Amino acid sequence: MALGSKEECGGGSGSAAGAGGDGGAAGADARGGAPQGSGLIEMDETFYERVYVQVRKVPAGSVCTYGDIAALAGYPGAAREVGLAMSRVQRAWNLPCHRIVNAKGTLAPSYAFGGKDRQRALLEAEGVPFLDSDTIDMPRARWPRPESPEPSQQQLDLGI
Repeated sequence: MALGSKEECGGGSGSAAGAGGDGGAAGADARGGAPQGSGLIEMDETFYERVYVQVRKVPAGSVCTYGDIAALAGYPGAAREVGLAMSRVQRAWNLPCHRIVNAKGTLAPSYAFGGKDRQRALLEAEGVPFLDSDTIDMPRARWPRPESPEPSQQQLDLGI
């Protein structure tokens, strides 16, 4: 999949600057090379392809965070770089960009998807639950579901 100008998904659900992740600031490499994120990974064609493969896997009715996509693609800690990759998606690629959100579950800024109302409509049509007008119910909608801690790691409610 060749990279080109962005259309529908531009910005994903927050641009690289607003991805709310654990990566660094995104921008062009000081040597004039390919865009770099936190400086820890090379954002080459392989990076983009691996990110987009994971985005395609997010099922309807669920959402996934930028950080989770980064980890699933093999780049833990690269949430901001995933935000940058999402900002480059073209409509013809048919990626479910609206399902990728920040860790807080807040909707995209107005420049992505045609605004919050458009993203909310797409997610609601798939059955994604919301807590309020701008916030997804992440414990119910998040994919993949975070693993439960081992029984020995769970706190006991002693009712004290």
